Amino acid sequence: MRQSEYQRLKNIYYFRLQKMNELLIKGGYVVDPASGFEGYADILVKDGKIEAVSTNITANHSVRIIDATNKHIIPGLIDCHVHFREPGLEYKEDISTGSRAAAKGGYTTVICEPNTNPTIDSPAMVDLLSERISKKSVINVFTKACITKGSLSEELTDIAALTKHKRVKALSDDGNPVFNDALMEKACKLSAQHSIIISPHCEDSPVYLNKIKENPNATRFPGEPYSHETDFAKRDIRYTEQARGRLHISHISLKNTLAAIQQAKERDIGKITCEVTPHHLLLDNSFRDKDGNTPKTNPPLRSREDRDALQRGLVNGILDVIATDHAPHTDDDLKKGATGFVGLETALGVLLAKLVHPGFITFKELIAKMSTNPARIFQINGGSLAEGMPADIAIVDINKEWTVDVNAFESKGRNCPFHGWRLKGKVSTTIIDGKVIVDNYRIQC
Repeated sequence: MRQSEYQRLKNIYYFRLQKMNELLIKGGYVVDPASGFEGYADILVKDGKIEAVSTNITANHSVRIIDATNKHIIPGLIDCHVHFREPGLEYKEDISTGSRAAAKGGYTTVICEPNTNPTIDSPAMVDLLSERISKKSVINVFTKACITKGSLSEELTDIAALTKHKRVKALSDDGNPVFNDALMEKACKLSAQHSIIISPHCEDSPVYLNKIKENPNATRFPGEPYSHETDFAKRDIRYTEQARGRLHISHISLKNTLAAIQQAKERDIGKITCEVTPHHLLLDNSFRDKDGNTPKTNPPLRSREDRDALQRGLVNGILDVIATDHAPHTDDDLKKGATGFVGLETALGVLLAKLVHPGFITFKELIAKMSTNPARIFQINGGSLAEGMPADIAIVDINKEWTVDVNAFESKGRNCPFHGWRLKGKVSTTIIDGKVIVDNYRIQC
């Protein structure tokens, strides 16, 4: 028997064995923003569900007990913006390595972007992806589907058909803005009719910059390239409000975009939400990597003024979600101009170290942005430790000190701006559907 086949059967046996047993998490400090509960309690897990949350739960000798003394117990993290690169770009990342990286970082659910090769732009492609997820992933994985075929802003996908698939949680052309106004307006109307979120990338892209040279219908804004996030965001907010739909703006990076979103929320016509990445919250365009370069991502790292505005937006509630935009690349791809960072294994640690421990936001507020809010916005059955909910749980040692080492990542990607940072706070245990995937800081499968 081939080693890979042996490992697969071993994993299946391991999961089935766990499923038969109950888990009891003892002595931890429970933080559940969904219910508002915060305090010491035990959690009993049975048949993949949370059976009880109470003090001093007792169980028989067959129950596995996890000691969470001096640790925090939280609903599993949910990332609504990741790139697992499969199908077609598995040399950068695949479903197996991406899901392992997610579990290591405390994530129990992610939503993948559709810019694979080929793109996720048809029900058949969603079916293909779903089959691979079922075979390879150790966590819950959903996907976004393209707004336009091939993410090229030339023809809408079959939005009605795509929204019927349970795996599809939103529509997005990811790295490309929809640069045909008429198509974006129609997409917003159709998404409202079919009750699904539009989640656009509101910034220039290489494809967009090339297309506007030859396409008379392409949206054009004045100014330098990669400065049009706010312009695209305002346009997409306008179309969403006209359709009375739902819009979730990906990885905002500018204070002016934040102001436009705040104004839209105050009007309360469409349902407008947004996300920010850890790197846009913590870094600005003065940041230099170990080689003295400003690492490339899209949207780019912005000014310190923009970064500070985003931090204020986090505190005052304008920013709903923190998402990583986990984007693995090889060194060769980076040298050729690829943009983006990996972030699943560092997000919680850098945010605890840089925002929670200094007192900028509370731990409970952070978990709301990283679990409860994305569950609510994208209608995912998670983000809560209430009885009867799926047993998707992370246990965090918020005082665990560690140093980021990209060479120890589960992800294939090494393009992380936080390499070498000394952090305080790390996930010790990740439980998904009642199965212990990460135990004592190590992947178990």
